[in-house]
Amino acid sequence: MFVNVKKKAMEATLWSVVRIGVDQVFSFIVFVVIARILGPVEVGLFAIGMIVAEIGRIFATSGFSDAVTKAGADDEEIVSRVAFWGNVGMAVVCAALITVLARPISWLMATDRLEGVLTALAWTLPISAGGAIHMARQLRRFGHKTLAIRSIVAGLIGSVVAVWAAYHNFGVYALVIQRFITELVTTLTAWLAFRWWPSVKFTRAQLIEVLPFSASMSASKLIGVINSRVQDMIIGIFVGAASVGFYRVARRTIDMLSIGTLTPISTVSVNLFVAIREDQAKVKQTFIRLLSVSGALSFPAFFGLAAIAKDLVTILYGERWLDVVPLMQALSLFCIPSLISLLFLPVLTSFGQSKKALRFTTIQFIVTVILALVAAPFGLWPIILSLLARGYVMIPYQIRLIEPHTKCSLAEVGLAILRPLAAASAMGLACYFLVEYGLAPIQNVIWRLIAAVSAGIIIYTTVLSLIDRQSIVWLIQLARSRAEKRS
Repeated sequence: MFVNVKKKAMEATLWSVVRIGVDQVFSFIVFVVIARILGPVEVGLFAIGMIVAEIGRIFATSGFSDAVTKAGADDEEIVSRVAFWGNVGMAVVCAALITVLARPISWLMATDRLEGVLTALAWTLPISAGGAIHMARQLRRFGHKTLAIRSIVAGLIGSVVAVWAAYHNFGVYALVIQRFITELVTTLTAWLAFRWWPSVKFTRAQLIEVLPFSASMSASKLIGVINSRVQDMIIGIFVGAASVGFYRVARRTIDMLSIGTLTPISTVSVNLFVAIREDQAKVKQTFIRLLSVSGALSFPAFFGLAAIAKDLVTILYGERWLDVVPLMQALSLFCIPSLISLLFLPVLTSFGQSKKALRFTTIQFIVTVILALVAAPFGLWPIILSLLARGYVMIPYQIRLIEPHTKCSLAEVGLAILRPLAAASAMGLACYFLVEYGLAPIQNVIWRLIAAVSAGIIIYTTVLSLIDRQSIVWLIQLARSRAEKRS
């Protein structure tokens, strides 16, 4: 029985990774295609609208889905009924509230065009709520494969329609249509995957019993989303929708880089720390090793992106998006805070320190808002710099929170990433000057980019092998262990 459950869990994890990976890669490709058709203002308007809609979605639905996941086998049916109708009811209320607030928010952002976008996106919430509980119940039964395939199909249909609409001059509403289609197909496939008609037979007492847990889970997720997107809102209020568009394109590209280089390690780190948490010496050794390996993987990607940003933006988004280049180069300096955050939450999670995680997230949110509001009257660049400042200012506090578990001081963390950082910095500088001067005679931007990336790989590998062979050994060991587990 245990072996069967373990096998199902492993298969579920694999399909979850496949679903998330395919969704991220495919959505990024579609984002690139649509960004080439639309302008910065349209992308910015949609980004602002999605922030408001996502806040409403979390407030209305996520806590109820978590309640179904948490429920015991005997309580699943009644909790699912309560959660379904609670979901739908809250989603309708949130959609109506956003509709009412659409005009004031548009006035705050100084653009009338936002009102229609907000109103349209608001009514995707009830559609999403209609399938959330069916999905949660299917996932309880390890139905990740079915939902992964159907989620990919939903994304594909929505994306094709969005590209068609963008080419036919629907403007920002091409992205709105994509959201509607994706949510509708996802909900329909969730109902097909889990054939269940929710009864309305439940009591007020049962609803009240589910609400506290649902509210606490929603609050935690809400802080996380606002924390990651508050800059978009502040940029929209103080600078304008076009600047939000430029920032969102830069941030989306950086996020894809993080997913490609840091997420693979993040997916295994929680289970790894759980398995060794009783051995303090091993925890410290593993933490140091993961820092070095993660740095060796991610630092060259971030610094390499900064070096080739101009040619990459030209190829992906087109020349009208060249204002994104300096933003992308600045955000690439976020590589160290991203690396620390990669291991920070897994360590706290594996040691059961959820209160510490919530405290940090709350403090980080407050610091983010204060720094961004102070910087906002001075324009976009001060807001970007405030984001970077927040990332680095919070590092000592993060290390202090996890030090009782990792036994690693701030100095030891710095030493663990110093050599990969030095090798990546040398490579980044070399590639930058190579692109600007050495490869300038190459007129074809694609061939110039290929030459720069090839040179960067050779330079980085050479420098790293000279100053930090241990990280290379660890990278090889990590690759072998993952290959053995897959086989």
